[in-house]
Amino acid sequence: MRTCKKCGVKVRGTETVCPLCQHKLSGEPEKAVYPQIPTIYRQHELFFKCLILSSIAAGVVCVAVNLLLPAGGFWSVFVVLGILCFWISLAYAVKKKDNIPKNITVQVFFVSVLSFGWDLVTGWHGWSLNFVIPIACGAAMLSLFIIAKVMKLPPEDYIVYFIVDILFGVVPFVFYLTGLIRIAAPSVICISLSFLSLSALIVFEGKEMLRELVRRFHV
Repeated sequence: MRTCKKCGVKVRGTETVCPLCQHKLSGEPEKAVYPQIPTIYRQHELFFKCLILSSIAAGVVCVAVNLLLPAGGFWSVFVVLGILCFWISLAYAVKKKDNIPKNITVQVFFVSVLSFGWDLVTGWHGWSLNFVIPIACGAAMLSLFIIAKVMKLPPEDYIVYFIVDILFGVVPFVFYLTGLIRIAAPSVICISLSFLSLSALIVFEGKEMLRELVRRFHV
């Protein structure tokens, strides 16, 4: 058993520093009290290694082709940035795996902001408003509804995030009214899904929604 000379406490397991004062422990380590839970990376190590290698290979191939055929501009830069965005999004998803509704909501926000910024710096073609944002918002509402039902989440665990996703889904309605979008179908579908989701939430979980909003925002 290890001992902290500063605090005088005894610590079981393989810790090297005192949990109280962070002073270095002395003595022989013991067998850990609790079994070590492998991380998601360790549980699916081969899959992640293949995914990492594939990402690197895709980036290298695109850069090499772009250098050999430079007439089309530096499009490989955006491919590499897209790969980086994918890994940032995946890392956040793994880190926040214990709160799936919040994870979905934050992912939609990040995807929307990144796609809008990317569209802006590449000369503004409008694909972020026409496709990415409405599709991401619609997918978030559907996935959150399915996850809540499949995992039988209690209403208080997902209602607030579901409302936020619905509000995100109303954003394409503003784009539609202001004429910022050229292809209306994705936005119209997303808007319809938002109003249907809000109606279903009020009809089936109205009391719980009101109670949760009062509790969260101290109304």
